[in-house]
Amino acid sequence: MSDYCYVDTNVILSFVEQDANYERAREIVEERRGKLVTGEVTLLELSSFYSRKLKDDVLAKASVKYALKVCNVELVEIDFNRLFEKALQLSPRLKLKTLDVLQVVSASLVKASVFITFDKDIIAKEEIVNRVLGLNIVH
Repeated sequence: MSDYCYVDTNVILSFVEQDANYERAREIVEERRGKLVTGEVTLLELSSFYSRKLKDDVLAKASVKYALKVCNVELVEIDFNRLFEKALQLSPRLKLKTLDVLQVVSASLVKASVFITFDKDIIAKEEIVNRVLGLNIVH
């Protein structure tokens, strides 16, 4: 495991959109500056969110770039074949929603030691995620 902290989409959105979890997201972004990474699933989720919210492709793409930059999150490339293979293998044990499985498995593939999320389903299965993937959940 590395010092990388994998950030779930909801943490980035909480920071950028300044929702109810903004203060905690701000603390995370400040405390872990330079160690935050995320994968292409987050890129897809951010794109989906902003394209629905803004209804303008150019603004949506700019907002995705801004969100990653303002949070100082590095986007890491993940081999999708490995991701889907491992996600398919582990989903019966993790018992999470599809995108949640893809996110935690992405974190394990980039050898992150920490998975940062505000997702209640992942937090509720913190022990299972830790046991199966070796990820420490921070929320």
